[in-house]
Amino acid sequence: MKALIFDMDGTLTPSTKKISLEMMDTLSSIRPSYKKYLVTGSDLNKVVNQIPEEFLLKIFSKVFTCNGTRVYDTNLDLDDETKPLEPDLVHKIELIDHYSQADLNHLISRLLSIASESHTKYKTGTFLEWRGSQINFSVVGRNCSTDQRENYVIWDNKSNERRKIVKKLEEEFSGWGLGFNLGGQISIDITRKEWDKTYSFKHIPENPLDCIFFGDKVVEGGNDYNIAMKCGKYYDVSEPKDTILLLQKYLTKSK
Repeated sequence: MKALIFDMDGTLTPSTKKISLEMMDTLSSIRPSYKKYLVTGSDLNKVVNQIPEEFLLKIFSKVFTCNGTRVYDTNLDLDDETKPLEPDLVHKIELIDHYSQADLNHLISRLLSIASESHTKYKTGTFLEWRGSQINFSVVGRNCSTDQRENYVIWDNKSNERRKIVKKLEEEFSGWGLGFNLGGQISIDITRKEWDKTYSFKHIPENPLDCIFFGDKVVEGGNDYNIAMKCGKYYDVSEPKDTILLLQKYLTKSK
C-alpha cells in the first residue's frame, strides 16, 4: 500500500469539531513512505476551522473538498517566496456548468419544501449550503447546536428520515444525473452521480488498489461507501479514537 486517504468528520475529528492533539500527533507519526490525502464533503473554510492550515500543509499531499470536486495542492515549498503559502486550488467543477439556473432553482425549492414537511423536533436555519459543485441539505439546519444535532441523530436513527428523503429525491429527480448521499450526521450531499469521493482519484497518482481509506460512512448510501469500495483496503470507523487505534500499525514506531 502506498497511500492513506482520510475522511474528516467522524474520522479525524468529531463532527464539526476541532482535531485533537492526539490525532495530530498520530498523523505526524505515520511512516513517510505513505502519501496522505484528505477527502471530505466539507468546503475549505470548514476544513481549516477544524484542522489548522499549517498542519494541512505539513501532513497532506492534497486536500479534496466538496467530495473531491475541489482540489487543493498542499505539498508546497514553503521556503520559496514565489510559490503559494496556503492550500493552492488547482481544480474545481460547478453544478451551474451542467444545469440551468431554472433547474437549480426548482431543485432548491423542492428541498426547502421537504424541510418544511419534516417532523423533526428542531429546525434551526441554513437548511441548504451551496458549495458550487455540491448542495448540502439538512432538515434540522446547519445552525443547530450540539444538543440539537445529537437529538436529530437519535431521531434519524429511529425514523430513517434521511434515507427516506434520499429515496424520494432519487425518484423525483430520476434522469437528472444527480447523486444523493448521506453526509456526516445530519445532512444529505447532492451532486452529480459521478462526482462522489471517487472523483478524487482523477488527481491522486496512486492506483486506488494501492490506497487505504478511513471513513465513518462506509455504508451503502453513505458518502464514504463508493471510495471505500474502490480502494484496496478500507476501515469503517465509528469515531476518531478508532482511527487512532487503527493507525498504530502505520506509524514510524509503536506508541
